[in-house]
Amino acid sequence: MRWIHTIPIAIGIICGILMWHMAVPRLITQLTGVDGTFLAERCTWGDLDSDGERTMTCAGDFTATDGSLALPGIEIDGVFDEWPEEPVSARVSGPSADHAVQMEFGASLAAIGMGLTAFAFPAWALTAATRDALDRRRRRRNSPPQSIGHDADSWGPLPSA
Repeated sequence: MRWIHTIPIAIGIICGILMWHMAVPRLITQLTGVDGTFLAERCTWGDLDSDGERTMTCAGDFTATDGSLALPGIEIDGVFDEWPEEPVSARVSGPSADHAVQMEFGASLAAIGMGLTAFAFPAWALTAATRDALDRRRRRRNSPPQSIGHDADSWGPLPSA
């Protein structure tokens, strides 16, 4: 494998790891966390989303559905188009959580899918490089021994006049 091929492979691996690092804990919280509601106390306008619209991020209070847990002043993992006046269905990982997670699985699954896609190129490139290296090794083993003074890359003997 040539060194220049390692750059896109490394970028693909790094992007895949980052996407999984963001998405997997979120998905685990969505599947196994403490169910409850989030009530926004303060929201701030953020950057433009992919559609060019402004979104806001919010912080507020989380209360478990069964009343066993109340977390004041935590942020919610997600963005809103407008100030959420009603409580939002959410989950937290436990009593030490510092953020709540909205119950929309689409964002988690999309990030996991992008992570898998980012891992696809390095996997393909490493497989192709290994296959090519094994093929070169096999060709070297099966080629006849070269005589001394003969260059395999030459055109052969010069024509006599």
